[in-house]
Amino acid sequence: MKRDSYLVGRAFKSFLFASVMTVAASQAGAFVDGLMVSWFISDAAMSAINISTPVLQLYFSLSLLLGAGGTIMAGKAIGNHDRQTASGIYSLAVMAAVTIGVLLGAGGMIFFDPLLRILCPDEALSGFAGLYMSITIPSAPIYMLMIVMQMFVALDGEPKRVTAAVSTSIAVNLILDYVFIAICGWGMIGTATATVISYFPAIFILALHFKKKDTLKFSVKTNSGALTGIVKMGTPSGFTAMLMSVQIFICNIVAIRYLGTAGVIVFAVCMYLLRLSMIILTGTIDSFQPVASILAGSDDNRGVAIVVGKAYRFLTVSLSIFAGLMVLFPRWIGIIFGIEDAATLAVVESAIPVYALNIILQCTIGLLIPIYQVYSNTRQAMLISVGQPLLPMLFFWIMAAAGGNAWLGFAVGQVALLLLLLLAVVRKGNGKIPFFLIPRQSTENVYDTSIVPDMNDMGQQLLEADGWLRKAGAGESLSFRVGVACEEILKNIADHAEKINKKVASVDMRISLLPKKIIVMIHDDGRPFNPVEQAPKTGLGLQIAKGICDNMKYEYLFHQNILTMTWDMDTATASPQNTDSEK
Repeated sequence: MKRDSYLVGRAFKSFLFASVMTVAASQAGAFVDGLMVSWFISDAAMSAINISTPVLQLYFSLSLLLGAGGTIMAGKAIGNHDRQTASGIYSLAVMAAVTIGVLLGAGGMIFFDPLLRILCPDEALSGFAGLYMSITIPSAPIYMLMIVMQMFVALDGEPKRVTAAVSTSIAVNLILDYVFIAICGWGMIGTATATVISYFPAIFILALHFKKKDTLKFSVKTNSGALTGIVKMGTPSGFTAMLMSVQIFICNIVAIRYLGTAGVIVFAVCMYLLRLSMIILTGTIDSFQPVASILAGSDDNRGVAIVVGKAYRFLTVSLSIFAGLMVLFPRWIGIIFGIEDAATLAVVESAIPVYALNIILQCTIGLLIPIYQVYSNTRQAMLISVGQPLLPMLFFWIMAAAGGNAWLGFAVGQVALLLLLLLAVVRKGNGKIPFFLIPRQSTENVYDTSIVPDMNDMGQQLLEADGWLRKAGAGESLSFRVGVACEEILKNIADHAEKINKKVASVDMRISLLPKKIIVMIHDDGRPFNPVEQAPKTGLGLQIAKGICDNMKYEYLFHQNILTMTWDMDTATASPQNTDSEK
């Protein structure tokens, strides 16, 4: 019986809501601010916030670089049962985020005036943008710390805490926006202040996670050499977000020159819609990435392929609904953003449905970046990172200058990128899942199955596993001991796992036959139970299992028990004590 997708899918879903909420928090500040100022100040003020977005986007891109790179490396370490290394990577990512944030905030305030002139050459908008940026620029270290902590708390098995932190941040920002703008009349200063204040309760809630036992631990004594690996792993993700700042900056200039004030306002609306779609995409990535990293760390390529399928199904459904609303209700979208001018609304109605195609293409292509990152396919990841912001920007510029439908240029750029990507991966698909470049799992050295924990199904699966081991060359003695250990563990799961959703706990069993080692990994979704540290009073089955394997390790991740048993082929075949026990 081939392994099914139930447990891996459940692991992905355990992160999904929290991840979407995490990204929502990172984007909610600017989005909520934009809506509030469009309602209570003017649509010009909304455009000014979009003009200042490259600054926040730079902070987010560097946070994503450190967080994505750090969680990929830490996830692989956790998958290999090395929490000490994972804690060191977490500590290094946090310290790097705060240090870089301080430098960026200080540099931004020192060069504030030239930065403002570069970002906003339009004098009518620069006053609004300057007020907003004077508050948000110094907040860099706080913002970056919040984003990195969110990603590591989710990786560390508590996505619900991330949800609570993010929900609190959004609520505080929304309430204070109304108080500071509508009641106090502080204008742009008020909306920026509300956003910065909202970061603090989120950080406090996240920090409480690390006070618990068996979590990642912060230490100032870390291996600084690991920073190179973090940057290498995280660069494709961070670079995409960083170049989005360039795209927004250039497209604002293009819109001012060729499309006028209406074009600038509509581009701002498109960017806010893109931020909403990025919540879906980045939330999906942040759900996929920790699960895939840990699975890849244990060489579980089939598990990675399963979670990729789950991620794309969720993304396809979500984006279809989102893009459909853009196509059907463009005028209402403009009205929601406070646009009342008839000419500007006409531009909205022609631009938004076309831009919906760009959103679908951008998100579906963007999900490939973390897939390539997990397997170190850095060239393909960097091609997307560079091409995705720059090619749509280029075609938008060309079509705006030519007097055509400039908004279609974004989608044309995505299609051009897709063609380049197809050319780049066509030669790399040998022995891998086409396009995704995930190594195919060999059935010759891996036995992978799902088991219903009842005696009949367990007995049948154990017989099949024993036959596979013997056929693969493990030897009679070692195959017998592996079978006995697996039987005792599965019996314990069947006897002691709690029922979930009125169904008996599911079990995945994966046996890997390496040149000098056999590794057995057993996943179940029962109640947390560590057989390495304790055993039930009802019998000696677990003690037997521990006694006949060379090593046993345990982790509780994704709301699942993950048990790893190993046998050294050389010592196992030559142990007289074990031979006597089998007799």
